Amino acid sequence: MSNSSSSRKWITSLLVLAILVAVLYVLPFGSPLTTYALKARSQKLLAYFIIAVGVSFSTVSFQTLTGNRFLTPSILGLEAVYVLLQTILYWLSWRLVGDLFLHPILECLILIAVQSGFFFLLQPALKQLLNQGLHLILLICMALGTMIRSLSTFIQVTMDPNEFDQLQSRLFPSFQRMNVSILGLGFGLICFFALILWKKSAILDVLHLGTESATILGVEVVREERLLLWVIAMMVATITALVGPLSYLGFLVANLTYQLVKTYRHQELFVVASLLGFLILVIGQFVIERILGYRFNISMIIELIGGLLFFYLIFKEKKHL
Repeated sequence: MSNSSSSRKWITSLLVLAILVAVLYVLPFGSPLTTYALKARSQKLLAYFIIAVGVSFSTVSFQTLTGNRFLTPSILGLEAVYVLLQTILYWLSWRLVGDLFLHPILECLILIAVQSGFFFLLQPALKQLLNQGLHLILLICMALGTMIRSLSTFIQVTMDPNEFDQLQSRLFPSFQRMNVSILGLGFGLICFFALILWKKSAILDVLHLGTESATILGVEVVREERLLLWVIAMMVATITALVGPLSYLGFLVANLTYQLVKTYRHQELFVVASLLGFLILVIGQFVIERILGYRFNISMIIELIGGLLFFYLIFKEKKHL
């Protein structure tokens, strides 16, 4: 069976399964389906779709650029910027201005703008850094992210327990608390950035062969890498502003996709990864809501499974050396 035929079968199977799971999630058990329940669950499904598409497209593209399946866009440090912004916001709201509540859309735009501004600071040196290799940019972002996390920790130390507790509940990713008023904005931004990556899938297919091969085949590697990094950074900033920091979801869906479909075609990888991400989120939330009674957070389960998969792949890679 060819890789393309196998990929199409996986896409069809996952699509049918995603539809069945979505219908099962919406339907109630032991109670009538009210208009309120239908609206709330439909909004959650839209949120899961947004997160799944954004995380899948950004992670698969980023791993192609870096040539490393263990790295995720969180290494760019944007999530550290989000943590710092939320920390400063809570610190100010308790000490200087009383209750500081911004409109959800305005807060989302501010978070996206500041996180993007962090990446924009590298723009003057981005071309020169890319000429020296993408890994230098990653090292710089890691160093800046560490510095920002240290600053966040310093501010958090000055908080009293009540402040810190509220802040931690905000920093911990939760699909249950996500503000539905920003779903429209998130949907539009994620679809726009995903469309750019979809159109650049042929370039990503070539970049998958390596920088030298891509250059020989006529790709302007530095220009394309700069554009793709910008799109990935904006997509990660949008996702983080919507739901909070997600470290392992992208790693989980991307590497599961590589195990299921043995192809280099990014359009197929994007679709399979997005469907897997949607299934993981919907099934996980279904189990937590209907079976476990909200005693756990889905992000806790994702982090656990993603961490186990990370160590499994490292062990598997080591055995092949």
